[in-house]
Amino acid sequence: MSVSISGLVSGIDVQSLVTSLSAAYQRPITLLQNQEQSYQTTLSAWGTVQSALSTLQTAVSSLQSVTQVNNRTVTLSNSAAVSASVSSDAPLASYSLSNIVLAQSENLYSQDFASAANTTVGTGTLQIQVGSGTATAVSITNSNDTLTGIAAAINNANAGVSAAVVYDGTGYRLTLTGSKTGAANGFTVSVSGATGSLASLAYSSGTGSSGMTESQAATNASVTINGLPITSSSNTVSQAIPGVTLNLLQASGSSTLQVGNDSATFVTSVQAFVSAYNTAMGTLNSVTAYGGSTSSGASGGSGPLIGNAAIQGLRTQLMSLISGQAQGTVSGSAYTSLGSVGLNLATDGTVQLDSNLLSSALSDNYQQVTGLFGQVGTPSNANVGFVSTTNDTQPGTYAVNVVSDATQASVSASSAVPSGGLSSAENLTITSGGTSVAVSLASGSTIDAIVATINATLSQKGLSGITALNNNGVLELQTSAYGSAESFSVVSDQAASSGSTGIGTTQLSATGTDVVGSVNGQIASGSGQTLTVTGPGAALGLKITVAGQSTGNLGSVTISQGVYQQMNAVLTQALNSTTGFVAAATSGLNTTISGINQQITQLQNSASAQTSLLEQQFAAMQVQVTQLRSVGQYLSAFYNTSSGSSVG
Repeated sequence: MSVSISGLVSGIDVQSLVTSLSAAYQRPITLLQNQEQSYQTTLSAWGTVQSALSTLQTAVSSLQSVTQVNNRTVTLSNSAAVSASVSSDAPLASYSLSNIVLAQSENLYSQDFASAANTTVGTGTLQIQVGSGTATAVSITNSNDTLTGIAAAINNANAGVSAAVVYDGTGYRLTLTGSKTGAANGFTVSVSGATGSLASLAYSSGTGSSGMTESQAATNASVTINGLPITSSSNTVSQAIPGVTLNLLQASGSSTLQVGNDSATFVTSVQAFVSAYNTAMGTLNSVTAYGGSTSSGASGGSGPLIGNAAIQGLRTQLMSLISGQAQGTVSGSAYTSLGSVGLNLATDGTVQLDSNLLSSALSDNYQQVTGLFGQVGTPSNANVGFVSTTNDTQPGTYAVNVVSDATQASVSASSAVPSGGLSSAENLTITSGGTSVAVSLASGSTIDAIVATINATLSQKGLSGITALNNNGVLELQTSAYGSAESFSVVSDQAASSGSTGIGTTQLSATGTDVVGSVNGQIASGSGQTLTVTGPGAALGLKITVAGQSTGNLGSVTISQGVYQQMNAVLTQALNSTTGFVAAATSGLNTTISGINQQITQLQNSASAQTSLLEQQFAAMQVQVTQLRSVGQYLSAFYNTSSGSSVG
């Protein structure tokens, strides 16, 4: 009798069985992984939306303060005669510039010397005094008594002049040039303890004892502006035209200067905004697009956020801000919507910009057009200027009432300076804050010379905010700025008399005052010429300036709320990290994906355990099969042996 189970054992492919069973465990994991990938695609779409909206918000923020940036431009008919720079507070106007005289510094030259480095000039002390300033002593010894040595010693002393040695074809001369231009910056050179020819380097204007020769006097610059002569100690004139700094370049030159609105820069800002808006709208269109089907019936690929109500709502809001009526526009204005200045919606929600129409509208009424984009104030009175608003300021028209205007700190002498000038030398001390400046006035100084000396000295000593004026022969001092923060005092060492400045030995003090008034009936705080609304109400945060000497009802200021304020509010709400719908959507997706990942991990651990158990069970089965095979082989041999013995 024969027994065999080898056929039963050889027919089992253990590895294939384990692989097949493991694949069965993996199927739910694969389904979850596919589901996670779908959520990841949606999450990525939200990230794209967030990025596009953030970029749009950055672009629209450039429209926030359209009146606070430098939106002025200056053009000149003759840029060779004068150049100019302009600030945002410069009034729009045209100016005629003529009769330009350039400021000069004083130049002196010495007699001829045979050599620059080898000829001894002499020893002693040079005293160099610029204007009414303190004299600087320059010591000349045997170690530096040549022209080259003297020039180096003067330059090292920082005396307010520069020295050089020049060869004129026959000999060498020392030249001295003032470091600053202007009549008040002429200088003198005196010599003490001189040996040799050092005394020949002395110079004093108007005396016959001068050793050096003046080749060029220190003179002021001057220019006639709209028929009014203006002087300056330098070729830079910064206070003659409000908000404009002139740089005089050409003597006897003339030019027309025009301060206008910088429309080109504003158009560029709008173009950047439109580009960012179209990019954002393109993103919203893409993520919510309906793909439909192709000619073969296959899906055309819909957007991952198709049908999302929040996205569709935002898209509608953005389009409405472009096509709708602006808030707070001036009544009767031709420009009350973005469409009226060249921004038109296309069928897909993007904007088509007509730059030519925008430029034309800006030329026609810059203030009203810019008010469509940012928060802008339009005053009805020429003496009222719009400065800024805050987030608390609401669009609308607000009445301006001024109780008292701002003033400068001002002091006037008690009498006019005599036409023949001061009868004796006089010293003034002008104090502001912690700074005191001594001004020395020479005997014989006329009112114009006194004004020039005071202004030059104050400028040199850091009190340029105080200016001396000739008020029909009477010396007047006043601050450039307005308000209670401006104050100073002045006193003289000479009694007020018919031969003096008229300031006197009793200290004269002055303090400016701040503007006092209200806007929209709300309390306003004055600082100089600036009124800021601090009382509660719709005009809270509005800041204006009041110029001139006007009081009472000064018209109104209309505050427009441009696309910036409205669109920024919409975008801020959408992008809010706590309450915004973008954050809510991404947070929900991240939570869902995290949950799926946890399920996948659990299933993977379970599948791994099941596979390990199967492998163990199949291994045990193999052991048992091997044992059965051994028993089978034994029984087969036994019965085969027994059968053979019986036959024999």
